[in-house]
Amino acid sequence: MLIGSKQVSLLMALLIIVLFPSLTLAVIGPALSGMTGSANDATSSFFSPAGITRLEQSEFVFQNIFTLSDTKFNVDDATHDGGDSKSAQTFAVIPGFFYTRPSKYNDRLHYGAALNVPSGIGHDYGSNWAGRYAERRNTLAFVSLSGVVAYELTDQLSVAAGPYLMYVDEKITASINNYHEDHPDYSDGRVKLEESGADVGVMLGAMYQFTEATRIALTYRSELKPDLDGTPSFKNLSPIRRAELAALDLLGTEIDVDFTVPQQLQIGVYSDLTDRLAMTADLIWIDMSEFGVTHIDIESYGADHQSQFEDMYTFTAGLEYKYAKDRSVSVGALYANAATKKSERHLGMPLDRIIGGGVGLSMPISGYLCHFNLNYFDLGKADMGHDGGDWAGGVGSFEGSFDRNFSVMFDIQIRKLL
Repeated sequence: MLIGSKQVSLLMALLIIVLFPSLTLAVIGPALSGMTGSANDATSSFFSPAGITRLEQSEFVFQNIFTLSDTKFNVDDATHDGGDSKSAQTFAVIPGFFYTRPSKYNDRLHYGAALNVPSGIGHDYGSNWAGRYAERRNTLAFVSLSGVVAYELTDQLSVAAGPYLMYVDEKITASINNYHEDHPDYSDGRVKLEESGADVGVMLGAMYQFTEATRIALTYRSELKPDLDGTPSFKNLSPIRRAELAALDLLGTEIDVDFTVPQQLQIGVYSDLTDRLAMTADLIWIDMSEFGVTHIDIESYGADHQSQFEDMYTFTAGLEYKYAKDRSVSVGALYANAATKKSERHLGMPLDRIIGGGVGLSMPISGYLCHFNLNYFDLGKADMGHDGGDWAGGVGSFEGSFDRNFSVMFDIQIRKLL
């Protein structure tokens, strides 16, 4: 038996996952530049695995990214009162750990491992705005653990392969509209859903060194299906709403979601233009047309769901100037196309085009090689319309766009040769 359309609409409001696959972590050069082709340190164990063959000794890199996001959604038209979302400033700390070492027995064989632990990603729209019945708040945390083995087939060509695991934990909160003509003054209820799951995929890499100064690299990560499960909790439900949710089997019932994290491919070029000046260029493809919830199960009920996203392409370019030994300054720029159309955007993941830029500085400090990036990303207005019907007791419809929607990132990478 299939879930009815009313159930599907409610479930999709509950189950939007705010996952921006691995790009969020990849602040290697300014504005994500150089993460595929550079391969100059242990961060390559995740971002350019074949590139670890360039590293002649064991090393460890600790990365910490501090992000400050500022968002405010302006409502142009809506069924319900409440107006614009609140102004939300969100601070997040995103650490990463990377390790590489050459084999003791074969100088062409190298090993690498990476652990990325992001936290605090999401949106907080507020509890009183016009779209509160669609969404109030969402947060996401995931852990990515990977290992890789790389081998130099020739002096020019290296290849790599290894597993990577991703654990996903998502929380979403929305208001429940308790309005009914028999008791019009009943205050809002609340629903909260936390779901988690994990899956293991494959990471592949290749690098070709044309000359000592120029190289090209590829990184591929396979599709993941971290099936998620959780049980929604409800508060302050009116008797009528409680009876309706019970009829839909949503009270105290575990929800299982088939979820897809799409495959992605990176290609990057690095070249030393002079003894002091180097350039990088990267193209990243994410198969976003396969991203998201594909099937929902509630005990004996089930429903399929089509992806609402389009493939995403990200372009980056960077320049680095080495003004002294182990000291350099760099600049980078980024552009990514919108992964959703206005008619298909959702509050949980309002992906518009992204424009970014940044500056970087590298220098030794107390025996450590340190790299710092300061980046700014404009996340676009993300125009959207939500059609939840015009019934006063329903989720409601609204249209609008972000008045502010940007993120500032300060990235610290500390490299230790072992």
